[in-house]
Amino acid sequence: MYEKSISRGIINGISWSAFERFSVQGIQFVVFVLMARILVPTDYGLVSMLSFFIIISQLIAEGGLSKAIIRKLDRSEKDCSTAFFVNVAIGLGLYAILFATAPIISDFYGEPELTELLRVLALCVIVQSTLVIHRALLTSRLDFKTQAKSTLVGALASGVTGLLMAYNGFGAWSIVGLQLTNQIATAVTLWAVTDWHPKWMFSFRAFRELFGFGSKLLASKVLESLYQSIYTLLIGKIFSAYALGCYSNARQLGSMSSENITNIVQRATYPMFCNFQDDPDRLRAGVKDYLRLATFFIAPMMIGLAAIAEPLTVSLIGHQWIYTARLLRILCFSFLLYPLNSINFMILEIKGYGTTYLKLQTFNVICGLGLLLGSLPYGLSAVCCGLFVASAASFLLNATVAGSTIGLGLWRQLKTISPILLLSLIIGIVVYGVAYIIEGEWLRVIVGILVGLLSYIGLAVVFQTSTCELVVSLLRKNRRR
Repeated sequence: MYEKSISRGIINGISWSAFERFSVQGIQFVVFVLMARILVPTDYGLVSMLSFFIIISQLIAEGGLSKAIIRKLDRSEKDCSTAFFVNVAIGLGLYAILFATAPIISDFYGEPELTELLRVLALCVIVQSTLVIHRALLTSRLDFKTQAKSTLVGALASGVTGLLMAYNGFGAWSIVGLQLTNQIATAVTLWAVTDWHPKWMFSFRAFRELFGFGSKLLASKVLESLYQSIYTLLIGKIFSAYALGCYSNARQLGSMSSENITNIVQRATYPMFCNFQDDPDRLRAGVKDYLRLATFFIAPMMIGLAAIAEPLTVSLIGHQWIYTARLLRILCFSFLLYPLNSINFMILEIKGYGTTYLKLQTFNVICGLGLLLGSLPYGLSAVCCGLFVASAASFLLNATVAGSTIGLGLWRQLKTISPILLLSLIIGIVVYGVAYIIEGEWLRVIVGILVGLLSYIGLAVVFQTSTCELVVSLLRKNRRR
């Protein structure tokens, strides 16, 4: 039964995590649409060229210590303060490196403007490093309500800043202003509303213990981000800022559903599942429910988005982004697999198999890079197809290795999700056919969404009764709160 696999705490955590994500993403989506109508793909491409260095720096600054803090059930004040000062020190050091190497990075791309853009944008690394432990502690307590306050303020403040700068002709600088304002406003608010602040204490013993677990996760996360970010680096270098801008916005539009829902659920389930690390039956039941729910919601969203990618993109941000729509249609199938790969890696984190996690991630990255290099000569669409193949291969391997540690291997996972995937694919074909024969971009979008939603609900009630009961149980349990 569902009540036995996921506790009341998870339900509450998912609710607040969902509120935070969707309220913030709703604001950011409106801001994105308005800014994309003003700016051009090249503006987004310039900032995307720098995302490789910013993302990697933020991950290194975190040091894997946040997951170590969450997983350590007997964490002390000394543990938390030690981790905080390590994060900030690394963040400051990384900013200095980015500041000094900005001209080299600018020369690599042949874009002189990147030097100053990077030196300002890299301030995000310092700000982010001051929030890692605050968020880890709040997440460990499933306190997403407090986090929601800070991220909502950050989204509002950054949205106003980005729009004002875009309307006043700042171009790529408006995107930098948006991202930096978001970090600063979030940090100020989180420090103001949180009940934890670091104390002047440091323990090398605590650092060694936390980093012993966190370092393997760090290496794995850096590998994963390197792999993802190398796409932006090579696309910007080999193709153009315009192509990179289209690709980056296609990823942003596609990831809004898949990655957000996955992160919402995982942020709430990870701390609770950590309590089941020595109870394989409860952990297996919880993971199986997670797979069903994630696929039930994300699969129809991504396949439906692929079906209406072109009219939706043109309606929202204009005909100048038509190339984005073509890339988005392909990327949607890759994003569909994101939650499946994510849960399998989470299993290894919960079980403490850091070495296996790192080995698995390394193998996935090597295969993915091979596909990337092999597809580059055939154009950007081929690169996106390679991403899907890499994601599919990763799932097959991850489910085989990670799932088997709790008795939920590849075959059992496929048996759990296949009926939902097949149902979603049928609905996607129907939506594409309906949208194809209708005139008018907005009408195609509206009719496509309505047909897809009603068809999916109807068929799910008939053919996915147990999953629907799971969803209803979740809603009822949340309403009783």
